[in-house]
Amino acid sequence: MSTTKDKIRTGFVYYLLSTVLLALVFMSYLLRATSLEFMDAGGWVYYVASCLSHGALFAALPFLLLYLPAALLKAPRGVCGGLMCAGEVVVMTLFIVNAFVYNLYHFHINGLVIDLLTGPGATEIFVFSPWLYAKIGLYLAGIIAVCAALWWVARRIGGRWRLWPGGLWAVLGVTLLAQGMHIYAAATLKRSVLESTGYLPYYFPLRMNSTFERWGWIDGDELSLTQFTSEGASVAYPQHPLEVVPPDSLLNIVVIGIDSWNYRTMTPECTPNIYAFSQEAENYTQHISSSNGTRGGIFGLFTGVTSYYWDSFEYANLQPLLVTELLRQGYEVQTYPSATLTGPPFAKMLFADVKNLNVTTEGKTVYDRDCQLTRNFLSDLEKRDSVKPFFSFLFYDLPHAIELSKDKLYHFQPSWEYADYTKLNNDMDPTPFFNLYRNCVWTVDSLAGQVIDALKQKDLLKNTVVMITGDHGQEFNENHKNYWGHWANYSRPQTGVPMIYYYPGCEAGDRNYRTTHYDVSTTLLKQVLGVQNPPEDLSMGRMLQDSTSRDWHVVGNDLFYAFILNDGTIIEKRGAGNVVVFDKHMNQLDDYPLNAKQLNDAIIRLNRFYK
Repeated sequence: MSTTKDKIRTGFVYYLLSTVLLALVFMSYLLRATSLEFMDAGGWVYYVASCLSHGALFAALPFLLLYLPAALLKAPRGVCGGLMCAGEVVVMTLFIVNAFVYNLYHFHINGLVIDLLTGPGATEIFVFSPWLYAKIGLYLAGIIAVCAALWWVARRIGGRWRLWPGGLWAVLGVTLLAQGMHIYAAATLKRSVLESTGYLPYYFPLRMNSTFERWGWIDGDELSLTQFTSEGASVAYPQHPLEVVPPDSLLNIVVIGIDSWNYRTMTPECTPNIYAFSQEAENYTQHISSSNGTRGGIFGLFTGVTSYYWDSFEYANLQPLLVTELLRQGYEVQTYPSATLTGPPFAKMLFADVKNLNVTTEGKTVYDRDCQLTRNFLSDLEKRDSVKPFFSFLFYDLPHAIELSKDKLYHFQPSWEYADYTKLNNDMDPTPFFNLYRNCVWTVDSLAGQVIDALKQKDLLKNTVVMITGDHGQEFNENHKNYWGHWANYSRPQTGVPMIYYYPGCEAGDRNYRTTHYDVSTTLLKQVLGVQNPPEDLSMGRMLQDSTSRDWHVVGNDLFYAFILNDGTIIEKRGAGNVVVFDKHMNQLDDYPLNAKQLNDAIIRLNRFYK
């Protein structure tokens, strides 16, 4: 029994030494960052504690799965040590390789990386010369040597040092310290802690903001408006300083956003006012949002980049170039939201520099708020300074809520009286539900019609740009896969939205090529505000009038995202890191020949705004 205890004691010492070694590897992730301006003393304490606790977690795998069973089965000490050494070599190699992957792609090893290594065209990306193979061999030999040396040290001190209780308490202590600091940082927006967390692979520390809000310790709305105080950005946005030639006269800009707007409702019957206006404008019939949810859709619309960059923008207090330039050129900027701009925190993320911003709109129901925001805009239009240009963003919510009183459901029948989600299934007739939704869209169209009519009556269309679009789509089982709503897949019903773009002198008509939300800010910056930089400096998009290909269009956020090809194929990266490929109708393509070279190019474009 004493021999078994000695083996376990030796193995535990080896585990502690491996934890420290892994922690040093994790430290290197942050030390290789392009800038460490955001780090402070508290951030370093947190990161070191997190590296140790995270190292303890992964170093425990070989100890618990290989060494301990072998020791309990009374295997020779050398066999036990060999098994654990081999396990630690694998773990160490994985995270050293992952460090190179993270440095190259700005994300950790996942299904995309596996597909890059195994897909057709991989040899065009990764060209391994004999010297590189030799270098890899030296790295591996070095890892094996270090792990073997740790075993030698553990053999020498394992029998003398009584580290079992102390070591356990130390691991528990640094884990509680790291988790506690992250909980505090999330509730107080401490940037050094929150941003450094992203460098650790597969690390998801605790947050308790919802609990703290229920207890009354923090105000969620106030927190959503609070900006980080640290300086320095991990992204280059724009990629070069703006070059601006101010136009002779500045045009007003009105952007009308419709939450969850299904592109099939853009018809004379459902949206008579918007459809009629589209006949005077450029109508982009194949437009795709930057996401299948509101956060990513609106972020991409205003910034020109995917919400994959959301955290980086938030940590650095970066505002959209569009909003910054509007304010610099003297625009009156105002928003008219139906749903609050504090959740998601658009007030902070997009309009933090705007004074007296409308963050909420009064009203007991969504319908009341949609009507009220329209009245607010029309009232401000009456009072506006005729000399000073204005930018207005109206954001309607009825099609998202799918909620109307019974007396307003007469236009499209048969219609459900309310959205009964318990009835939804793949075999049901979607018509009554879709008619309820269409009645909501028809109601919003009447409100948008009031806005358009007011602009016409005041003769403002001669010097006003008007854009009407949605943040994302809304599916009604068009793919016959029992998908309803949004945030579930990246097919056209959930990502495709109408896009109507009017400006004085535009050539009205349909544009039947793909455009994206990333094109919007670029188009307004260049066409309306006189920015001279090429589109690639400003966004991931192009000019709306540019009909060249938008293949490998990226949608989603930092954890869940997809690339949409020109033929509608969807290459989806899921939260767990695996990749699943679908055709445009959401049929899974298990044997899809994913081209590694094209995927690599798409990932590089995705990451190109990182420094």
